[in-house]
Amino acid sequence: MTEKDIKLKLKCSPEEGFRALFDEYWSYAYTIIYSILRGTGSRTDVEDCTADVLSDVMMNYDTSRETSLKAYVGTTAKRRAIDMKRSMNTHTARNIPLDEDTEYCIPSDDNVEAETESSDISAIILKKIEELGEPDASIVIQKYFYDRSSAETARLLGINPVTVRSKLHRALKKLKKALTDMGITL
Repeated sequence: MTEKDIKLKLKCSPEEGFRALFDEYWSYAYTIIYSILRGTGSRTDVEDCTADVLSDVMMNYDTSRETSLKAYVGTTAKRRAIDMKRSMNTHTARNIPLDEDTEYCIPSDDNVEAETESSDISAIILKKIEELGEPDASIVIQKYFYDRSSAETARLLGINPVTVRSKLHRALKKLKKALTDMGITL
């Protein structure tokens, strides 16, 4: 059924027009709404929103205008789904009252202790790399922080690629010994 036929049915017989609108645009509206509510709402929420959209279109679409019915359905579906998602997110947010006497523990997926330890170790390693002196520190940083090849590093530092490789090898030995002496093994 064409858009023109649906408009005519909506104008002449609202009941038949709604059935035609429903049959033709249900999947279209559902797809738009599902893509927005995915992960937030249930299947029932998506279906309810789709039914609301088609009802809104039937009641508010001006059949005398030459605007696209499909575009109107799509825009209405997108806006209604966004509003519904906002509403769902607002209602599902948890508020925790803060009393001075009560201690709250908010669960987290992050392992703060491990991340802090890792951050401390990274700072120590960076300090030890800086203590290697130049050009060794720059070579290690270019290789392991910027993932540059020996040729690229050589071009940046103005030295021979073979020299870069040998200095890198020696610098890593020094770095490993310094870290081992501190009790850090990688």
